[in-house]
Amino acid sequence: MTVHLIESDDVTYLGFHMGYLQELPRRIESFKIRLGLVPAADYGKYREPALDAVVADARSGSTVWTSTAEQLRSLHRDTDRTLSDLIKLIAATPSPDALKGVTDELGRHGERFDQMRTECVRVVECAARVIPRFIDFMNTRTFEYAKRKNLLTGATSPTLPDTLNRMLTDEENLGSAIATVEWNYRSFNTVLLCAGNMGAYCSRLYSLLGTTRQQLAAIDSREPARRQQVGYQSAASSALEAQRLIKYTTDNILRYSF
Repeated sequence: MTVHLIESDDVTYLGFHMGYLQELPRRIESFKIRLGLVPAADYGKYREPALDAVVADARSGSTVWTSTAEQLRSLHRDTDRTLSDLIKLIAATPSPDALKGVTDELGRHGERFDQMRTECVRVVECAARVIPRFIDFMNTRTFEYAKRKNLLTGATSPTLPDTLNRMLTDEENLGSAIATVEWNYRSFNTVLLCAGNMGAYCSRLYSLLGTTRQQLAAIDSREPARRQQVGYQSAASSALEAQRLIKYTTDNILRYSF
């Protein structure tokens, strides 16, 4: 039996990551503002030519994951319904003609899961091109800021204004920039994990649905009934495992996510 391959965080984070890519210009500008690299008059205007290619890549990648919450739910519901119909037909020892419509539907569902698997691969590829480059940029600017403010030795200001509305100190700005870099490292690792899990899940379902169809196609009506029954039971086993994964996802993940 296949263990379940995804959790709710895997589903939700893919959607969040698409927003991360779309908003990369704002994230770049926000980071630069934190280090005093953007004049107040230019707030809200993205300017970092060195990352233009990265931004273009991010915006293109922000459309890679095409599955909305309702589309995911609908695909799982439709596939579950088709599998239930197939299992009932198998129990009745159907003719090949009776199975054709159901197996064709399974093929369409399988193609969609395979498309989602491909999208997950592209999510990983885009993240690997975009986020490390952004992190490199932030690390470079952080080092330059620390050097400019004479903070490389870890020295701190002797006094700090004791008010809630005070300006941030140079040390605090540096700490905030470092925390932002660390957050992006975590984001990178998280999207690799989530896309990898979702890709493995979709690949497993694609394989199970394909195996079910192949086993049914291999049944020869000229063979003895006992041998045909073995083929039907093998197909039913794959179908039931696919249905188990789908039902778990529908009941425990897609029901509550987003």
